[in-house]
Amino acid sequence: MQIGERLKEVRKRKNIKMPAIAAATGISKENLYKWEKGTKPSDFSQYNKLADFLDKVESTPDFVYEEPKANNIKQSKQTAPSLFTGIYLSNDEDAIPLADGNAPGITMMNDKPMLVGWRIDAPVIGNFDCVIAVTGDSMEPKFKSGSWIALKKLRFTKILNAGYHYYVVDKNLQGLLRRVQPAAENNSIILIAENEQYPEIIRKIDDVLAIFSVEAVINK
Repeated sequence: MQIGERLKEVRKRKNIKMPAIAAATGISKENLYKWEKGTKPSDFSQYNKLADFLDKVESTPDFVYEEPKANNIKQSKQTAPSLFTGIYLSNDEDAIPLADGNAPGITMMNDKPMLVGWRIDAPVIGNFDCVIAVTGDSMEPKFKSGSWIALKKLRFTKILNAGYHYYVVDKNLQGLLRRVQPAAENNSIILIAENEQYPEIIRKIDDVLAIFSVEAVINK
């Protein structure tokens, strides 16, 4: 079976969207769509990356999780392997795997604010919670639109390094990638864009739901 046919078959059987595969493999969506339609890959290293990814997905059975019911009897339920992670913003609960149908971004789940990001296998980066896409030009040239950042949620939001970059989510469920400096006002921080056309923003720590450190930048 050609690699494009395998890709199409796996996507259909596992209900995996192309952006998730692009994030997991580092291959552009445009190339993946071309290969799925029959164009043969010209880059052997990218071919191997996709083949390894498909091997991994094909060999992973649909995992089973236990769904609690009102009478405390648990019922097994089949789901597709998760390619997304949900990180609760206002709680210290463990991150949870999510099905492919969940769109990345900040949302509400079980009446709790949550950041949904991609799960990728990248041991070289180290310990991180998820990967999200950079959008807009507010952080250029350091962070280009379309690149990816690996995030790790901080347990203690008052322990920050001045001048470092963080992803800050406030109580309006707005997430901003910014360089952080302490503000003159007590218990507040300044969020600074790399693009000078964007003004500085001051946020009180009490108005912040969560802060993530930027563990790595993944450029396409």
